[in-house]
Amino acid sequence: MMSKNRQYDNDYKVQAVKLAKEIGTEKAATELNVPSNTLYGWVKKGEGWRA
Repeated sequence: MMSKNRQYDNDYKVQAVKLAKEIGTEKAATELNVPSNTLYGWVKKGEGWRA
């Protein structure tokens, strides 16, 4: 059974997107233990985010 939905704060998302751009989304998702689809969504939405 899947665990409850996790909530991530905006700073975490910004840092995750930075990592994804540096090492690739799949690898970053694995390292951060975040579903790759979630991280892909953040990358797509993250164009307007600034740290």
